[in-house]
Amino acid sequence: MAKLIFALLTLVAAVLMHPRSGEAAPYWPWCSQYDNPTDAHSCAFSSYEQCFQTIWGIGGYCYRNPYPPPAPPRPAKPNRQTERR
Repeated sequence: MAKLIFALLTLVAAVLMHPRSGEAAPYWPWCSQYDNPTDAHSCAFSSYEQCFQTIWGIGGYCYRNPYPPPAPPRPAKPNRQTERR
């Protein structure tokens, strides 16, 4: 009985952890370059103002994310079985 419960819980966990296309990482259009010895940078800002407020007082600058946003997901292909109906 314990093995059956464990197997069922494992199956439920696997289904719940399945990645979905709507859960893709967000695109952040603004990056920051910090003035520090490690030469750190971060592309995690949704606006120039947000980036600027982060670097204010610690030094650095903001710039547009050099990478383009990801392509939108393609629509799903129709199911052949539903086309026949």
